Amino acid sequence: MSISSQRPSSRLQFVEGRFNDIDAMAASAFASDQEYEQIGRGRFQGRVTQLVLDRVKLARESWTPGLLQRGSAPVGTWMFGLPIAAEGSLHIKRRPVRSGELLAATSDDDIGFAATGRADIMVVVLPTAMIDRWVQARRGIDSFEKDIPSPRRQVSAAEMTRRAGALASLLQALQTQPNDHLGGQGLSQIEDRIFDVVLDMIPTAELIEPLHRRARVARAVLDLLHERLDDPPSITELCVAVGAKERTLHLSCVEAFGRPPATLLAKLRLNAVHRALSRPGQETSVTVVAGLYGFTHFGRFAEIYRRQFAELPSATLSRARGA
Repeated sequence: MSISSQRPSSRLQFVEGRFNDIDAMAASAFASDQEYEQIGRGRFQGRVTQLVLDRVKLARESWTPGLLQRGSAPVGTWMFGLPIAAEGSLHIKRRPVRSGELLAATSDDDIGFAATGRADIMVVVLPTAMIDRWVQARRGIDSFEKDIPSPRRQVSAAEMTRRAGALASLLQALQTQPNDHLGGQGLSQIEDRIFDVVLDMIPTAELIEPLHRRARVARAVLDLLHERLDDPPSITELCVAVGAKERTLHLSCVEAFGRPPATLLAKLRLNAVHRALSRPGQETSVTVVAGLYGFTHFGRFAEIYRRQFAELPSATLSRARGA
């Protein structure tokens, strides 16, 4: 992991980092409470470039393989995502993302984001008060009403790529030549450009549709699976606990995470083992940790672990101990 920080202006802050530890990448976000889980196969690699203006955050995040993200936007803000590129499927707030869709969540939401493969995304955090002022001036309404049901906010895939590319170019320009863009009304103009790129995709007061029932089921399933990593629930137990039939349970998880419940649980348990081996205690051993999280066939476990993290569990433990 490497992180560099620079302040080209008293009103700008940049942080850039490259990560091979998924938890370190999650912790790098400014004023944001995020948790990541690796759900794709291979060794994790991530990169984050973040810019904080006076009131607005602009970032570019990329990673491989797929990951699951929990958490919320900073208090009093909306968080938006504009995909530049993505392999596999994307999911937001426990439902699939359509091509050209603007990703959005508030500080009251669990972002519930999942990417089943390599992804590169522009992330924008905007204060709710500034969004309200923008819609008052541009739409003639008092504020965005997040709970009004609305169709998903979409543009064409080409238009989404263009808008995400415009933000990526702006981020790079501010990082490499900040003085060319600041001074006078420069900072306000930059914020205005970011608002226009994002909010012009939203034609009315409705900003994002509320979580539908399957999204709530998926969230409940994920919470329960995290609580029961060392005592995995059966499908019957899951159905009873979240009040859903098996088909609804299956559809909810596939929509939200791109994985059925059993596969999702296996990924979460593997992540738990990987964390324990990456941060070992004096008595930590592969067999004890694997058994703790329900892996009893150690030969099969080692092969599944290798496919997930591109190394054997013993290699993770040895590297963590500096061997």
